[in-house]
Amino acid sequence: MDKKVLAGIGVGGVIAIALGSKAVVSHFAKKEVDQAIADVSEFVEVDYKKVDRSFLSGGTKVKDVSITPVGTADTIQVDEIVLYDFDQKDDVPTYMNFEVNGIALDLATMEDNGANLAELGYEGVLSGDFSTEYEYEEASQTVRLKNIEMGAEDFGTIAFNMELANVSLDEDAIATFPLSLFGAEFINAKITYEDDSFVERILKSGAEAEGITLEEAKEALIADLEAEADGDALPANFVAEMKDFINNPDSFSMTFSPEQPVPFSSFLELNTPEAVVDRLNVSFES
Repeated sequence: MDKKVLAGIGVGGVIAIALGSKAVVSHFAKKEVDQAIADVSEFVEVDYKKVDRSFLSGGTKVKDVSITPVGTADTIQVDEIVLYDFDQKDDVPTYMNFEVNGIALDLATMEDNGANLAELGYEGVLSGDFSTEYEYEEASQTVRLKNIEMGAEDFGTIAFNMELANVSLDEDAIATFPLSLFGAEFINAKITYEDDSFVERILKSGAEAEGITLEEAKEALIADLEAEADGDALPANFVAEMKDFINNPDSFSMTFSPEQPVPFSSFLELNTPEAVVDRLNVSFES
């Protein structure tokens, strides 16, 4: 037989095996998804059209998803949910990494929020995304929210990470959540934001309501900020970076890095912006 033909048969055989293996893996992935849906059926009704598992990423993709909270007629449409990995102990996953892509945000069904967004110039159905990755170390009772990210077209993207200590995930703690977090300790956190017209729309809307120009509105905000910061209540570089963001609302990052872990119970004492900045060692960069 011709070597090219043999090579073709060999390549074809590999492809056939790969496709066959993928079909088997996807079959088992579907069973896992169906079980997961059954586990949450008390709270939401979930329908989907297709389940696929990738060999390369190891992620399970659930396509064309409809989610309806039990007792309501409000259905959320989602293009896909991708579960990359999770590690479950008892009823609480100690590690999870997943994303939700193409969340349909219909302003017509968002009541007051939809009306407020319409005033900012948004219309129709918007598309949003969400992703998160976290892990829990039982030995040290540490939760690491490695990433929580949310974004939508013509809005922007906000990402958040945080580390907490002295967190229990036993049955009693879950039953009394979020009160059970009262004994936790805050270690650090960071927020990053990239704007895609949302902040600019808010500033323009506020300026129009006051009958002033956008530049005048920005100048008024900066004047208020400087008045609040009078007397060195806030670090000078903190104020300067915030003024820069007001003038050019493109992106910012806010870092919380206290020298020692801060008990959540102490947050009740942080009743002014100055107290928060000082106790949590907050820095702002535009």
